[in-house]
Amino acid sequence: VDAARAELRAGDAAAAAATARRALALAPAHGPAFGVLAQALGDADGAEAALARYRIAAQRAPRDVQVRGWLALRALERGDADDALAHFDALLTVSPGNRRQVLSLLARLAGDRAFADALAGHLSRRPPWRGALLRTASQEAPEAADRLHAALRRHGDLSAEETARWLDAMLAGGRWGTAYAYWASGLPTPPRTLPAVYNGDFAGAPTAAGFDWRLRRTPGVVAERRPRPEGGHTMRFVFLGRAVDRVGLEQPLLLAPGHYRLRALARGAGLRASAGGLAWSLACGDGARIARGALMRGDDAWAEAGLEFEVPAAPGCEGQWLRLVNPAPPGMAQILRGELHLAEVAIDPLPGVKKDSPG
Repeated sequence: VDAARAELRAGDAAAAAATARRALALAPAHGPAFGVLAQALGDADGAEAALARYRIAAQRAPRDVQVRGWLALRALERGDADDALAHFDALLTVSPGNRRQVLSLLARLAGDRAFADALAGHLSRRPPWRGALLRTASQEAPEAADRLHAALRRHGDLSAEETARWLDAMLAGGRWGTAYAYWASGLPTPPRTLPAVYNGDFAGAPTAAGFDWRLRRTPGVVAERRPRPEGGHTMRFVFLGRAVDRVGLEQPLLLAPGHYRLRALARGAGLRASAGGLAWSLACGDGARIARGALMRGDDAWAEAGLEFEVPAAPGCEGQWLRLVNPAPPGMAQILRGELHLAEVAIDPLPGVKKDSPG
């Protein structure tokens, strides 16, 4: 068989076919020899005969990459996505050396709606390469990834974790508006209008997906959502005497250029911070700072903190990040102790020219 393959690589199809036939005469069930024969003969005696040979070759030599690849491409030409996916699945299973190329090809093919639907159906069987394909599509073919994830969602087969990774990939790629549209359309009960800060009253537990709150694990900070005695819910942060820069609470926003005011209710419980409290930070998606302020102190009573700011009409600021931060200088000055309780976070549009932002 090695000799037949060498003849095939050299371009001598007739010699390769003859060598493969001699091998089959000695061992009629030898799959690799049948695969070489199928490649050597091609469609010399018609497309149907060639297809039949390749199918037999796939049965006898299921690990033959060339045979599987040929059958997959022919299935695509016929518009038979299910048959093509069966061969792609085999390639991904038996040929790890070609895994990256096959995943990249599948990711691009998912740009076709019909193929994306068929691929979503295949992925519902949980092949071991499902996660790798979704990551590859998001990285290499964003629009195709959108079609594929949307198809999985229509099938009712997109997990919360996969949805979060998909939306985060959009944000990382600067596609904030697209991410917002897909996120909003997937809410359990989409409201007619969404507030600028979603779940600002913490009525629901942060999902860490889309444009909801994210709670990042932060050394020295314990965060929990709990009922508020006055009604509703609050986020409680307990600080354990370590230096903290970002507290861990953040949310992506989709604010149009213009003037706004952020407001939040907060109260402390023995909060000790060298800067006098914690503050809100707003930044463009590309990291450019918009504003920092609305200092929340360690007062026992609930108090409202406010911050006026302006979102610029600038590239890289199509979306923004809202974060709870420690405004103290880096290092020992950022050590925090005590508690902060947070509730009713909102952003309202303002007319006219903004005032200087505190902080």
